[in-house]
Amino acid sequence: MPQGPSVRVLLFQPESPVSRASIDWIADRQAHARVIVPSSLSGVDALPPRARHDPFSPPEPGAARLALEAGRLVEGGDAVSRIAAEAAALALLEGGAVMVCGAGLFRHLVPLSCWSMNVPERPTDGLLAQHLGIASRLPEAWRDSAVQAVRSILSGNPAGISARTRQRRLRARRDGPERFRRLGRTSAGLRPAVVYLDLLPALSAAGLPFRGWLAGLDSRHSEALLSVAGAIFV
Repeated sequence: MPQGPSVRVLLFQPESPVSRASIDWIADRQAHARVIVPSSLSGVDALPPRARHDPFSPPEPGAARLALEAGRLVEGGDAVSRIAAEAAALALLEGGAVMVCGAGLFRHLVPLSCWSMNVPERPTDGLLAQHLGIASRLPEAWRDSAVQAVRSILSGNPAGISARTRQRRLRARRDGPERFRRLGRTSAGLRPAVVYLDLLPALSAAGLPFRGWLAGLDSRHSEALLSVAGAIFV
């Protein structure tokens, strides 16, 4: 995994302005981190000028290219869903968490989700900041599962991919409530709080194009992309 500042990937609806208050909160509470703006969102009008300065930054060129390609491979997704997949891929490649502005994005993350938690109301600033840090450790914590997922894809075994997907979902249902227990003992309420992002089902649905693309990547990138990342709604 990349070394250096903690990584947060900013995700928002391209047509929905990100409030100055939200950008100021991120700049204040995540000043220690590197806040990546996905390539598909970097030039949209919804991004206030403040988000063009530290701690906000573009992704590394290699990660940006792979994330865009991964987003395009997600079948059946609209533009926002492809951007959501791009953000997830960036978090996986750069070893961080997705920071989501806008509850409406939840439906675009559901196809990429292997577990999620809702809460009745927005957690405190301190809890959000703490759990962004917790979520940023997911890609490394799930790296063992990624190695197995890559093998399943490259072997071209649909039954093996389905079994791996089920195993990861079951593991997420155990892991999530324990890892994020301070947000709530169980999922409750209407406000999305945490989503575990697993690109394996959506990408494997692309079939041979995805298998061929994955085979062309070095193991560091393929295993990173098939780990699990966390998204936190702020």
